Amino acid sequence: MTDSDNATPLPEAHRATTLPTLSAQLAAALSDPDASDTRWDLAETIATTIPATPADAVAVISILTNPDIGLDAGQTEVHLTAARSLEAGLRAMAAAPDADAFGAAISAFDQAAERALALPLEPTPAMVDAAVAATGCTAAKARAGFAAMVEAYRREAA
Repeated sequence: MTDSDNATPLPEAHRATTLPTLSAQLAAALSDPDASDTRWDLAETIATTIPATPADAVAVISILTNPDIGLDAGQTEVHLTAARSLEAGLRAMAAAPDADAFGAAISAFDQAAERALALPLEPTPAMVDAAVAATGCTAAKARAGFAAMVEAYRREAA
């Protein structure tokens, strides 16, 4: 993640930290009167990071709208950098072939849920009663048959 114009790499300490996490750290620093340097370091780190997700974009735009250090407090180079990073990130998100990341995530969840949740691990009493009524077997045989079917389903789905 870099500044879109200057290709300034993020400091090592912040590469593994997400923008929403940095934004929360900034909020804490803003409430600490002795953290002036920290707040601007965090603001600059957030501002120079091109967002990759909508949550990242919210963190970047928070630099512009924050009542304590945002544009209302007076425009700085950090604000211009944040605006450029936000624009670059939003353009990338809009141009991405998978622009509907939320829809893709829901689809992936639905597919996983279909495989994982379609079959209970144990038959319900109503299922056992239905098997006994339909086949004439005992409840124990219905449960054993169900357990065998679940195991076969797990092997097929793996």
